[in-house]
Amino acid sequence: MNLVASFTIAVSLLVLGLFLLLAHNLSGVVATVGSQVTVSAYLREDVTEEQKDRLIDSLRERAEVESTEYLSPQAALEKFQRLFPTMREVAGELEENPLPASVEIHIAEGHRNPESLRQLAEELKRIPGVEDADFPLPWVTRLRDVVAMARTAGVSLGGVVGLAAILTIASVIRMTIYARQQEIEIMRLVGATRTYIAAPFLLESSFLGALGGGLSLVALYAIHRHLAASQASFVPVLRDLLTASFLPQSTSTLLLLLGLAAGALGGLLSLRKISL
Repeated sequence: MNLVASFTIAVSLLVLGLFLLLAHNLSGVVATVGSQVTVSAYLREDVTEEQKDRLIDSLRERAEVESTEYLSPQAALEKFQRLFPTMREVAGELEENPLPASVEIHIAEGHRNPESLRQLAEELKRIPGVEDADFPLPWVTRLRDVVAMARTAGVSLGGVVGLAAILTIASVIRMTIYARQQEIEIMRLVGATRTYIAAPFLLESSFLGALGGGLSLVALYAIHRHLAASQASFVPVLRDLLTASFLPQSTSTLLLLLGLAAGALGGLLSLRKISL
């Protein structure tokens, strides 16, 4: 029964750990992509050099702007050909360059939310010499939503299995108390307090919980390493997200503490229902 209790906690924390690992690596992807978020200000054909310089100088003074890069029409076309090599021949056959000059604005950390970017784009549209402004952020926002969903799903599934683990530990401790009822009666007769009698059972349940937390971490790391070394036909994106990096130390410690807490809670639950 002790092994069943620890195994149940290990399974619940393993489910939670898998989703936390997925969310952790997805967060890294979002951070990397977020650092490349830009707002593009497209300039009019008749923009003057003075207007362009004034625009760039004003942007560099803004707190939300990390850096700016001016792209001439020719530079914009070359960038397009680098990004879309299959369209290189099509672009080369055009009689004139259809791409306007633009200013690429790299956004500073802390200002990469849709509201701030939308406000900046609207302000840019009102500046003389600017034809239009936009930012390609919807898919970044979707990635953040996926991270939140992964965390929520992990907590939900882990919570359901964790509840089963707590009830299992409560049953184990209750059976242990019943098995030692005679010893408990003798301890009462010699003057042992309720706390003195209950402490070993609470320590046992806490140990079972911590053991389950440790087993879940070992299993999670084994899965992480196996997928990293495996050449089998596994879903590539999911494999990359589970093997990019392991959980940080703070999250690993949290899983151990959750196992300890689940065990202690199961022990307390059983002790409340039994008169020692």
